[in-house]
Amino acid sequence: MSNNEKMPGTANKPRVSLLKRFFLQSYSSAIVAIVILVLVFTVFTDAFLTPFNIFNLSRTAAVYAFIGAAQLILMVIGDMNLGIGACGALSTVVMGTLMANYGMGTLPSILAALAVSAVCGLVIGLLVVKLNLNPWIITLAMSFIFNGLAIGSSHGYSYEMTAALTWAGRKKVGMFSFLFILMIVLVVVLYIVFRHTKYGRDVLAVGGNRTAARLSGINVNWIVISCNILSCIFACVAAILWASRTGTASPNTGSDWMMYSIAVCAIGGIPLLGGSFTALGFFCGSWILTMVRNGLTMLNVDVYYEQVFLGAIILLAVSVESVRARVAEKMM
Repeated sequence: MSNNEKMPGTANKPRVSLLKRFFLQSYSSAIVAIVILVLVFTVFTDAFLTPFNIFNLSRTAAVYAFIGAAQLILMVIGDMNLGIGACGALSTVVMGTLMANYGMGTLPSILAALAVSAVCGLVIGLLVVKLNLNPWIITLAMSFIFNGLAIGSSHGYSYEMTAALTWAGRKKVGMFSFLFILMIVLVVVLYIVFRHTKYGRDVLAVGGNRTAARLSGINVNWIVISCNILSCIFACVAAILWASRTGTASPNTGSDWMMYSIAVCAIGGIPLLGGSFTALGFFCGSWILTMVRNGLTMLNVDVYYEQVFLGAIILLAVSVESVRARVAEKMM
């Protein structure tokens, strides 16, 4: 047989190699899940892929992306923030109070809310570094404080948002929401930071091994503090987008964000132990959570059982990713 002749079946080798390379990626299971969900909900519902529903999906997924980013930035260093929702609630109350009670403009009110969230993150970061306590305990305690300040200062009342703010939550760009554009920008920025900047590489190094990172000259304490600041800022942005979507700034904002933030990261293949990040997986995680909630509503699933399905999906996603990682390790 000459060298130019091919053995039977060799024509399929490039395809097998491509599938193998896809399977080795941590985002592969998330992409497969999206395809399956789209097929299932399209077949069993009549309005899943209608322009109105795509618009609704896109703006909800965008908010979930920022909620997930608030948790992601700490998960990559092996920590977690249980006060994301509380920080978002406090930030949105600050913004609403300044607009409604003091007549402050939309942009100054937003900047003030972002400043408050940055201070919240700074306080959490300093407590974690100086007290050397488990971040779970500190963020849990701070969540009660933030919630108390939000409810106490507003007395439980919500604030109507200005037309300038609600414009962002209701503006269409084609079939998608304007918030979806912000989501794309967020994912791209996260990709660039973690892939092409020293700060991003230092964050991943701290998540991989803090002792080794410290010995290599990385200021671990600064990384921990800055990640907590960014976490609370992302939570504030999520709260602002949530207010632009609903039209009100409520002290009850973020009551279930802790669960959703972990779900976005876990479904997207972000390891809970830190040291790794995949932009595409994170993007898919936001969409999967959104599609599941939307699809269950369209299928008339009892709302009281919704969390059962969400919990099962998170458990399934983590289990599938664990199996995929083990198989991929053997294949390499």
